[in-house]
Amino acid sequence: MLVVFDLDGTLIDSSRSILESHKAAWKSVNAKCPPKEKILQLTGLPLIDIMQKLGPEYDPSSLAKVYSQTYMEATRHEKLFDGITELLANNFRAAVATGKSQRGADRVIKHFGFEGRFEIILGGNSVPNPKPNPDLLFSIMESTGTKDLIMVGDTTYDLEMANAAGVRGVGVSWGHHPSELLREWAPVVNSVEELKQHLRV
Repeated sequence: MLVVFDLDGTLIDSSRSILESHKAAWKSVNAKCPPKEKILQLTGLPLIDIMQKLGPEYDPSSLAKVYSQTYMEATRHEKLFDGITELLANNFRAAVATGKSQRGADRVIKHFGFEGRFEIILGGNSVPNPKPNPDLLFSIMESTGTKDLIMVGDTTYDLEMANAAGVRGVGVSWGHHPSELLREWAPVVNSVEELKQHLRV
């Protein structure tokens, strides 16, 4: 079995970094920043898509550029959720499938010292169709030679992707989407210890 993890809201608490970067992006076009709840609801999708959904009247590329520039500084607020280091210290096969860009995903993995821990790390822009499409998981299957995957994520996009790829999913309650939405797609765990038991690692 290969366990595929999302990053933001699953392994990494990046809410503050995300919200600060959004504030800067919307300020750059003299617009009011959308509500926190709306931003976090869309987190997990590609950045361009998020900007289009939040402000269709604005140029999503310009917003995304300011967001990305700000995020490089805001990364100082990123931290691992409690128990993640201990979870990943266990000997099991693992990969990453995230809505972050490939560059952003690689940066995060390096920042937290997880180089070499994952068999493959894929960002949303590394496949033709990102979450909730199944391309990321299909690409991981092809690269790792296994179809026995379980997708761990904090958003419905992660679990929809798992469903579309025909693999198991498990939701985590400490991320960006409420548990009641996640349960429509997959079982939900409320702690890293519970996740460890669910994965049997």
